[in-house]
Amino acid sequence: MKKQQNEAIKKALKLLSLKDRTEAELKEKLRKTGFDEQNIVYAIEYLKQKGFIDDSKFIQKAEKIAEDRFLGNLGLRNYLVRKGLENEKLESLPEIDELQIAQRLIQRKKHLLKDIPFDKKEAKIAGFLLRRGFSWDTINKCLKINKKLTGDAESP
Repeated sequence: MKKQQNEAIKKALKLLSLKDRTEAELKEKLRKTGFDEQNIVYAIEYLKQKGFIDDSKFIQKAEKIAEDRFLGNLGLRNYLVRKGLENEKLESLPEIDELQIAQRLIQRKKHLLKDIPFDKKEAKIAGFLLRRGFSWDTINKCLKINKKLTGDAESP
C-alpha cells in the first residue's frame, strides 16, 4: 500500500515538473495512469500540504495565460473551468486588458486578412475574437481602431 502511494506521488511530481496543473487535472492524469482512488487522494493531499498543488496560484497566473493564449475574459474563464477550477474559485479572477490582447491577436493574424474585402474582413475579425472569448464591446473597439489604422472605409 505504501509503495503504491509513493508511486502515485512520484508520478504526480513528474507530471508537475512538466507543467503547472490544477488539482483536477492531476487527479485525472493519475486516474488514467491506473492508480486507485485511495492512492490518488493520498498523493494529492500530500502534495497540497507540501505546496506543490495550489489552484489559487494557478488563478493568479490568469493574466499571463490570457496573454499567452490570446483569450478574452470569457475565453479565459472557460479555459480555467476546463482545467478543473470551480466557479467559486474563479470569483477572484483578475480583470484582464482585453483590448490590448485583442489588438495583438489581430496584428498577429493580419497576414491572413490582407486580400479580403473590407466587409468580409470585419466579419472574420469579429468571429475570430468572439470565438476567443472577447466581449462585443472589445470587438467593436478593435474594429473601429482597425478601420482607422488601415484607412478602410465602408463600401457604399
